[in-house]
This record gives sequence, structure tokens and C-alpha cells, in this order.
Amino acid sequence: MIKQTGFSLIGAIFILVIVSLLGQYLLGITGVQRQTSLLALQSARAYQTANAGLEWAAFQTINNDSCPIDTTLTINNFSVAVSCRQLGSYDENGFISNIYQITSQSEYSTYGNLDFVSRRLQAVIHD
Repeated sequence: MIKQTGFSLIGAIFILVIVSLLGQYLLGITGVQRQTSLLALQSARAYQTANAGLEWAAFQTINNDSCPIDTTLTINNFSVAVSCRQLGSYDENGFISNIYQITSQSEYSTYGNLDFVSRRLQAVIHD
């Protein structure tokens, strides 16, 4: 009878290596999933702050009958750049209406960082 020693030790080490690689893989997936969730939330916030800038500029344009000056707002650590330009005017039965294009861009962090998000919205309005 031949005595085999050490064979179960090799199998145990193999299983430990496989289980540790699997655990490392699962931790990586968890980190990516967490980062994706955070970026989705920040993206929604960026959209809402860009929309707030757009509504602010539309309010200013309609109430003052002219474009507001280009403005940069800060809303909850988001930088919102709002610009407006007059596209033209038209005559409707003797009533002159102006047409404006408003652009609002919201950014969080700086380009190249992992947590950078940006949203840009445009609207065309007339008075």
C-alpha cells in the first residue's frame, strides 16, 4: 500500500485561491455598482439644477422683455452657467414678439474627475 500525503493540502490551497479571487471579483462589482448609483443621483441633480437655471432665465426674459446678462449661479455645489440670446422677432397682426434662446449648463466637479457630471438644457421662448 502506497501512502499519499499532501494531496488534500494542494486541493485546499486551490479552493482557497479560487474563493479569494471570487471574493475580490465580487468586491470590485460592488464598488462599480455603488459608483454607478452615485453618478446616476448626481446626474439627476445636475439636470434639476440646469432646469432651475433655465426657468430663472425664462422668468427674467419674460418679465423684463429682454435677455438677462450671462450669469453663473451656484446651487448646492453645482455651477450653473446661464446664457441667453435673441434670435429675432416676428410681427403677428401688428404685435411684435421677440424670440430668445436660453442655454443652461450645470456642472459638478471638474472634467476628468471620477465624480464629474454635466447637463445642458436649451429652450426657445417668445414673449
